[in-house]
Amino acid sequence: MDIFLLILAVVPAVGLLILIYFGDKLEKEPVGLVFGLLGMGALSTIPSVVAEVIGVKLLDFVFPTGGIFYNFFMYFFVVAVSEELFKFLFMFVITWKNKNFDYVFDGVIYAVSSSLGFALIENIGYVFTQRWQFGFLAGVGTGISRAFLAIPLHTAVAIFMGYFYGKAKEATFQNKLGKCSLYIVLSLIVPMLIHGVYDFCCTASNMLMMIVFFIFVAGMYGITITMCIYFSRHDHNITGRLKIKVTKDGWLRYAITDQREVMILGLTKPLQNPLLVIPEKIEGFPVCIIARSAFAYTNVVNVQLPKNLRLIEDNAFFHCTSLQNVGLPNQLVGIGSFAFEYCSSLSRFLIPHVRFIGSHVFEGCNQLTDIYYLGSQEEWKQIRINIYENSKLLSVRFYYNAIRR
Repeated sequence: MDIFLLILAVVPAVGLLILIYFGDKLEKEPVGLVFGLLGMGALSTIPSVVAEVIGVKLLDFVFPTGGIFYNFFMYFFVVAVSEELFKFLFMFVITWKNKNFDYVFDGVIYAVSSSLGFALIENIGYVFTQRWQFGFLAGVGTGISRAFLAIPLHTAVAIFMGYFYGKAKEATFQNKLGKCSLYIVLSLIVPMLIHGVYDFCCTASNMLMMIVFFIFVAGMYGITITMCIYFSRHDHNITGRLKIKVTKDGWLRYAITDQREVMILGLTKPLQNPLLVIPEKIEGFPVCIIARSAFAYTNVVNVQLPKNLRLIEDNAFFHCTSLQNVGLPNQLVGIGSFAFEYCSSLSRFLIPHVRFIGSHVFEGCNQLTDIYYLGSQEEWKQIRINIYENSKLLSVRFYYNAIRR
């Protein structure tokens, strides 16, 4: 029976942590760091309890026990402040300078991990206290009620704490110390206010406050779920630089942008296969950009680009003297300057319905004789292009309304 109660006390916190953890869509945090934060959150219960005991003794000298002012200061300035402050401090110690802290949503993961570590110990304590004092069913009832009330509360306050914490970290990379201080204050004040309102309403004995409590809890659920989804979808890198990764096959370097797009940065080593196939998706995100100078001076011969590609940046295939064929997708929006300059093995090229073409795109492509365009001559004239900076286009044969084979 005690094993069942332990599971009942632990599962809600662990389940919510897993749910929030997988809400991190761009880059998962190290599991070891998450477990470390769970442990730190659990340890934070010790100074929190000490602070609460001291706070209660001080309140006993000032207000009559059980009065409205006593309860107000108890739940807003003793319980809420001590619990949220120590959860924050224990999280801060091991995450503020951690190299993995490079996205705003990372702050949410850290705060939720620390907060649910605290909630885990608190939940076990409440469940087994009820079991020892009033029996097994009392422990079960406490575990079930806290699974729907107290555990979500700790998660809710942690989501707000973590978001402001992540924004504070972002402000340091922007050298905005005043903004950083503001977000740090918000990461403490907002959770303390939410926590205080919850406890104050929960412990009130009149019907009106109980109605307010349940309305508050319902609203807390809705706002928390909405904000968590919002924070996850609008997550972005806070360092100002993209994190370079390597594909599983070890050939391509890439980065994931804040727009949830993959940018191909180039090869990791000289290509051995005559055909380079850029994948449609990496880590579940569409490949949309070939970065500036990504394949410049490489030995690529034939390149198959993904259908979602929308941009080839400047110098992307500059001086690829072995390049013979490039399959540009229909979704392509633009080709940057010098993108195929000095690709001396190109003899023909197919261009889809792009909106712009940069300067000197095909200069130095001495064997280029034929260009096929998927649209009409009138559509070609609508493309933003400086013909005087693309003199090669004046010396090749043009075929309009071309059809892919």
